[in-house]
Amino acid sequence: MGSTNIKHDIPMYAELYLQGKLNLDDLISREIGIGEINDAYAELKGGAIARSVITSF
Repeated sequence: MGSTNIKHDIPMYAELYLQGKLNLDDLISREIGIGEINDAYAELKGGAIARSVITSF
């Protein structure tokens, strides 16, 4: 699939993020717990958010 080299690219992107050179935070609309997954899916389906990330289980 494509030309990604996961063993190289993921550490590179992680380092860029840690250095503040790659802004990933703005790609997340909302952080949720696992108990909020149905609400987050409804918001996603309705277009209220672009992306939720489950941060606690």
